[in-house]
Amino acid sequence: MTPRLAAPLLVGALLAAAAAVAATPKGLHPVAVVTPAAEGSAKEIVVLADLPAVKIVAITLRAGTVLPDHSAPVPVTIQAAFGAATLTVDGVSTPLGQGAFVVLDANTTHKVTPVDNSPVTVLVHHHKGGGQ
Repeated sequence: MTPRLAAPLLVGALLAAAAAVAATPKGLHPVAVVTPAAEGSAKEIVVLADLPAVKIVAITLRAGTVLPDHSAPVPVTIQAAFGAATLTVDGVSTPLGQGAFVVLDANTTHKVTPVDNSPVTVLVHHHKGGGQ
């Protein structure tokens, strides 16, 4: 293949790939989770998606910041997206290594503690029910 022919083919392939990414199908809701910076607020909360059936929140805890006892009125899934944490329910600690997750019933009191004072980002899925 000559260089004169390769360039238009490459440009065409790149344009097709960009068009495929730009055209998000109905019903698809892309969510981006960013690796947390080492520096920043002790606690950052970002709503990544708020849909009829689920709300997804990223919570980053830094410098040994603990998310104290709290509960949610709906079932939740908690996943350690970056870093590791300990989840405590009724005095029982459960390790959450990066990628691990747990499901909690509605109104379950729990707290989240980063491991080794390192930053951790947990993704919390609030399962609202309804809408499919």
